[in-house]
Parts: sequence; C-alpha cells; structure tokens
Amino acid sequence: MGLLVRSTTIARELWHDFSWTSILEQVARIFALSSLWYIASSTRTFSNHCRPNVPIMGNGAAIVLPTWRARLQYITHGVEMIHQGYRKYTNTIFQIPTVNQNLLVLPTKYVDELKSLPEKTMSSSQAVADYFLGSYTTLQIHLFGHIVWDVTRGQLTQNLGNHVEPLVDESDYGFSEEMPACQDWTAVAVHATFLQIVGRTSARIFVGKELGRNTLWLETSIDFARCIFLGSGILKVVPAIIRPIAALFSPYMWRIRRHHRNARKLLIPEIIRRREQAAVTPDWKTKKPNDMIQWLQDASEGADAMPERIVDRQLGMSFAAIHTTTNHLANVIYDLAARWDEYGPELRAEVEETLAETDGHWKKTTLTKLSKMDSFMKESQRLNPPSALSFNRKLQTSYTIPSSNPPYTLAKDSYIAVAAGPISSSESVYESPAMFDGFRFHRMRTASGGSAQSHQFVTTGLESMTFGHGKYACPGRFFASNESKIILALLLLRYEVRFEDVEKGGPTAKGAEATRPKNKIFADACFPDPNVKVLFKQRAG
Repeated sequence: MGLLVRSTTIARELWHDFSWTSILEQVARIFALSSLWYIASSTRTFSNHCRPNVPIMGNGAAIVLPTWRARLQYITHGVEMIHQGYRKYTNTIFQIPTVNQNLLVLPTKYVDELKSLPEKTMSSSQAVADYFLGSYTTLQIHLFGHIVWDVTRGQLTQNLGNHVEPLVDESDYGFSEEMPACQDWTAVAVHATFLQIVGRTSARIFVGKELGRNTLWLETSIDFARCIFLGSGILKVVPAIIRPIAALFSPYMWRIRRHHRNARKLLIPEIIRRREQAAVTPDWKTKKPNDMIQWLQDASEGADAMPERIVDRQLGMSFAAIHTTTNHLANVIYDLAARWDEYGPELRAEVEETLAETDGHWKKTTLTKLSKMDSFMKESQRLNPPSALSFNRKLQTSYTIPSSNPPYTLAKDSYIAVAAGPISSSESVYESPAMFDGFRFHRMRTASGGSAQSHQFVTTGLESMTFGHGKYACPGRFFASNESKIILALLLLRYEVRFEDVEKGGPTAKGAEATRPKNKIFADACFPDPNVKVLFKQRAG
C-alpha cells in the first residue's frame, strides 16, 4: 500500500504541473489514478516478461504479484534499485522491471564489443522512442534517425567555432530579458529562468536569430519537450491495454499536437522561402544561412525532404537539447551556490584570464581553456546524472554476446542499458566518490602523464558513460558543453550566487557551505528540484 500511495503522489505531482481545470482534465486525472490502482490490485501475473536465470531487482521478497510490485517500486525507487543491482551484480547481467518493460542491465565488460554495432542490430534511437512512448507522444524514431545524427555529428559539431560569438550574443540577450536586476540579493527561480535562457540560446543556432526570438517558437520548442516528459510519465503507469483511451484524455497529448501545428506554421514558410531563394541565387551555397534548419534541409532527400518532416526533426532537436542542458546547468548552479566561496572566485578568475588572452574576444579556444569550469561541470554531472542508466538500446534482432561465457543471447525486442550512475559514484573508479570535488578532473588532466583531452566534460569511456559511449554516444554533447560554458561564464562575470540562510535571512555567510537541495527522482531519472530559488547579486563594479 505504501508503494501505491507514493506512486499516486507522484502522479498527482505530474498532473499538478498542468494548470488547466477543464472537465476533461479532471476525467483524465481520475482515469490515470484509477489505472494505477488497477495495476496494484490486478490478479494477473507478468512473470513471463522476465528472462529466466537472470536475477530481477525488487522481486525477491514479494509473494503476491511480485513483478508488478517491483514495477511500482521502480517508479518511486528506480535509482536505488539500479544502485543495489550494480553493487550486487557488478560483473553480471541483472534485470530491472521498469514501468512498461523489462530491462537487462549489462556490466561494462561487454560495452566495447557492443558500442559500434549498427542500428539494424541494436538501436539507440528506437530505445529512446519507446522509452518516451513515441507512438503517443509523436517522438518517433524518424525524429532521431540517421539524418539528425549525421547533421549533429557533422555540421553542428564542425561549426562550433563559428557559433561561439552568436551563442555569446544570444546568451547575453537572454540574461537581459530573463534575469531581474539583482542590484541587491535577489531570489531567482533557477530552473525556470535558465530554461528560457537556454531555449533562446539554442534557438539562435537551430532556427536563426529572427525566428529564435519569436515568442511562439520559444514557447513551442520549450513546452514540447516538457509535455513529452510529463505525458509519457503519466501514460507509463496506465495499463497498456487502456493506454490509447487514456492518451485521448491527456492534456499533454493535446498540447503536443498543438506544438506540432505551431512549429509547422512558423517553420514551413521559412523552409519554402529558402528553397525559392536557393533556386534563383547562383552562389546560394556561400550565402545560405548556417543554422540547423538549413543543415536538416540540405541533408534530406525524397520523402524526408518534405517540410513537415524537417519541422518534426527540428522539434526533435529541441527536445534533445533544451531541457537536458537546463537540468545540467541548474545542477551546476546549485553546486556553485552551495560552495561559492570555495569555487566561485577561482572559476571567475579563470574566465577573466582566458578572455584577457584574446583581448576580450570569445573564441572556441577560449572555451577549451576553461579547464576548471569543465571539471566543475563534469563533477556536478557525476554526482547528479540525468539518469542512473545509459547506453540504452533496443535489440532489432537476436544477438549473442561474443565474449559471454556461457554464451548469452540478447533476444529480439529486448532492452539493454548500463548502470552509468552507479559507475560514476563507485569507489573502484573514484577516490572519495561521495564527496563533491569541483576540480577533481582538472587535477586528473594536469597530473603527470595525463592527456589534455582526457577527463573532459564531453569525454566518454567505461568509467564515464553519462553521454553513452562509442559510435552512438550523444553527438550533441560538444554543443551542449560550449553552450553551458558560455552561460556559466557570463553568470560568473556578472553575479555572485548563494543559497539563502533560512534561519537568519539573506545569503549564507561567507565561508559557510550551504546544503544543496536534493534532486527529484522518477524511475531511473534524476533531475534538479525546479522549485528551488538561489540568491543572485550583481558583481560590484
């Protein structure tokens, strides 16, 4: 009963985030919670979803409906279950009964032989689409297909240097539009404020300056991802057999469809305008815009070149980029506010010294030289990963792991992942892993014999898998790193940040370390508390 109450509370929190009070919303809310009760009280067993001879976490002590009890437990304690599984079965495969599927968690010893397998064997894109219930949320595989991957790995990453100054310009504009004056200590809702700043900054590169500052586009691109996260989270706790009906009553599904309409209304005319201009401009290749909407258009052929398809992919890019970067930045700012005196002045000095080398001009090399900031970002991500899992794949065909002994075959349509969160906090990997050490990776990089390219925020490996690893590691991580560094650098140059001393009022005293707010957990996901406020004060002079 405790699990049911906690699961119901989470469902209520998700629904509370939506402000409409229509009758249909109330019906949908009751329907979702009734469905959750159905799951908990059903007399059917679902043990046939489990793989024999592979241990299942959360399933051992239950006598009645063990698999479904474990699934309910996963909603409220998923991260804890994954950590327990990793500690108990570090070098072997174990199962996690997630909300709507069984997941095989593999040890890292198999990663190197799986990391470059083609999408036709195991697909990361399909795993993402299924995780977010793409058939309902519209997050179908074509939004993350080879065109998006190729453009992100190619044009977006290759143009990082060209886009530094536009990113700085748009971030600066975002601060002026979204941040209060902060002449004195001012409470700022970090997540909400920086969600807007990140949305604006990303839009500059995705759709260009004019469209990127369009209020409707900002609302569409930001809320699209939010509706997918929340909408899929609610639908997952509804039994699959009645999920289509529940989706009809979900306000999030309504909003997703509206966002598609708005995105097409805004972007299709621009796509057509560019095509017409290309037809009459002999030197179009040298004059065409250098943004994501153009790259997607250039990379699309046949049916993929339909304007509607290009718009869908652009929404997919916004989904992948905006909220993930915002959550990361919120975590970094929370860690910085809790330890401002220890890290703030030194990080600010690094930014000032690096900019001084180029007479205040922002360049790609400016960002690569911010070694301490890069380390601080990576340490914050290490202790606050977006998920306890990574390297997510769906098997498109059966596959036997070559090095497994005895031979182990991953069945078609099964899902696999690696326990990236527990790895990043393991004593076998890091010294004092529970302690926040902002310059940990800076020291590791500069240690004798250490490579300047190792232990960076964007570096992946068997000990650092938040971005995945191998051929299908997150291709947008380089852009996200640059964007995050620019926003953080502007913050450091302009503000001091601290948490409020609740008992005394005002900011925490100089030299005092504040308590960092706990993260929110839903299943395997871990995200910063969006309701936390941090005190900002403009820098003197």
